[in-house]
Amino acid sequence: MIQLRFGSWTMAAAVAVVGGVLALGVAPAAAQTYTLKIGNATLNDVQHEWQKRWGARVEKRAGGRIKVEIYPASQIGSIPRMIEGLQLGTLEAWIGPPEFIVGHDPRFQVLGAPGIFADMDHAYRVLADPKFRDTVLALGEAKGLKGASLIVYGPTSYATRKPVRKLDDFRGLKIRVFASPMQTVAVARLGATAAPMPLDEVFPALQRGAIDSNRTGITIFTTFKYYDILKTVTETHDAMVFSIAMVSKLWYDKLPPDLQKVLTEEGEAVQKELFDWTVDFNNKGRQTWTEKSGELIKLSPADQAEMIKRLSTVGDEVVASQPRVKEIYDLMVQTAKAKR
Repeated sequence: MIQLRFGSWTMAAAVAVVGGVLALGVAPAAAQTYTLKIGNATLNDVQHEWQKRWGARVEKRAGGRIKVEIYPASQIGSIPRMIEGLQLGTLEAWIGPPEFIVGHDPRFQVLGAPGIFADMDHAYRVLADPKFRDTVLALGEAKGLKGASLIVYGPTSYATRKPVRKLDDFRGLKIRVFASPMQTVAVARLGATAAPMPLDEVFPALQRGAIDSNRTGITIFTTFKYYDILKTVTETHDAMVFSIAMVSKLWYDKLPPDLQKVLTEEGEAVQKELFDWTVDFNNKGRQTWTEKSGELIKLSPADQAEMIKRLSTVGDEVVASQPRVKEIYDLMVQTAKAKR
């Protein structure tokens, strides 16, 4: 080999070093892997199932370039802390009720409006509408929150310390709700007091009598074993509980375009494939409640009709003085009418 010396260096050595530098410049980018932590406040339910399915899909399609870690049951912090993590880029993804993002953008509350959705199938058709879905998923981007999926969680029910068998039984109760005017105004229309609080505080609050009821989907009552302290659930189905899956935009924007595409496309895919599982899971939740000696109560037809009548104008009232919120609310109402 011909060797040309540069001081104490040979040409061969120089070529080797340059080659190494070039390799360092290319190899890390090509082989870079990303960690995707997915947070959630619930366990063994629809949201946890979404975490597992989306995580598995993303990890497989990314071919090892994304490593997924799943943290259900508030293992990685409370809901407010998880949302803060998304904004800071310390948590990559989260799924939970959109009402928990109302403080960042009040438009997220529209999905909680009562009297809009006839049943879970109707709600799913509204979420699947491309214009409505894309509009809602984009609402948080200015606050660092990029939407990935919209999930039907289930219709509203009330787990109560004492039986609610008629509409007047709601009067005077202190009911845990999401921190959203759509829920606080609705509960006030029933003559009750709204008590917004994080999910992890609800069970002990019910146990010690600090609150009288929790208003949410029945599968929360079964997965968190409310039947150990309560015996009655009143099924009103006056509104629908939804979940929204969000990705940290700060983190998302650092990904190469092909991995960004993986996240968004798999988010839509899981939204579609999870619905039938969710319907079955809600049915099993009702069955579990009764198997655990719990009672499922329905209001009389007259009381149910009166309840819907009282609550049907909550949405209009809440958005009346908020043009930006009203724009999304009107889109949802129009889409719901078209999808009936």
